[in-house]
Amino acid sequence: MDAQRALLDELMGSARNLTDEEKKGFKEIKWDDKDVCGFYMVRFCPHDLFVNTRSDLGPCSRVHDPKLKESFENSPRHDAYVHRFEAELAQFCEKLVMDLDRKVRRGRERLSQEVEPAPPAPVSAEKAELLASLEEKIKDLLEQVEVLGEAGKVDEAGALMKTVDILNAEKTLLSQQPQNDKVLMVAQEKKMALCEICGSFLVANDAAERTQSHITGKQHLGYGMVRDFLVEYKDRYRDRERYRERSQDKNERGGRDWRSRNGRDGGRDRHRDRSRSPVRRGQRRSSRSPVHPY
Repeated sequence: MDAQRALLDELMGSARNLTDEEKKGFKEIKWDDKDVCGFYMVRFCPHDLFVNTRSDLGPCSRVHDPKLKESFENSPRHDAYVHRFEAELAQFCEKLVMDLDRKVRRGRERLSQEVEPAPPAPVSAEKAELLASLEEKIKDLLEQVEVLGEAGKVDEAGALMKTVDILNAEKTLLSQQPQNDKVLMVAQEKKMALCEICGSFLVANDAAERTQSHITGKQHLGYGMVRDFLVEYKDRYRDRERYRERSQDKNERGGRDWRSRNGRDGGRDRHRDRSRSPVRRGQRRSSRSPVHPY
């Protein structure tokens, strides 16, 4: 029923059932009018994808009407217009993606130029000398502890071990670099990343909820739809080109085969014609004709 109504609308107009008075103020729009959005007819209109986002393209200047889209889908001319509308949509989407990819490249350069955390400062000569002195003292004390232990002087060895523990603590404190762990942690948490799909900057170690919110947002989904359409369109275009090339090669080979066969057959026919030429038949008749005396 819907297909029949769409066909009647296309042939007779959607105002076919209006009275003459109603038709005076009626302006009929068909799906193939220039004021109707062909993008919306065939797939999607990019203007609808990024509403209220930083990539908002503004409202579309052409008509979006579900009834016109239904009329287009049921039209007998549907297949003839699909390729044209899709080609125009692909051209528009290609420009969107090219502009976005330039933005992504600039974002990568910006991230690469960010200042990396400074490496730990090298140990000063004075501190290195103190560390070497502590290690030497600890080594001497441990040797004395070993001698006292072998001599059975446990109390004296225990007292020296307490001194060794104190020196080890001093060594550990001296070898630590003066770093602010909290500052480093904040810097790591705020390290930025770039979304390759929509070009948005993200916090690298952000919470899963915010990451999911980005993935399901209008801008990410919209550019994902645009990129997917371009991939699909180019794949189908390549398939059509391959099919056209195969058909052309097949036709060319068929033409060469026909000419080749025709040439060989023609040669045999001409050979048979020469063998049956009138001259030879005349010669044979003359050799069989009676001899008349003079």
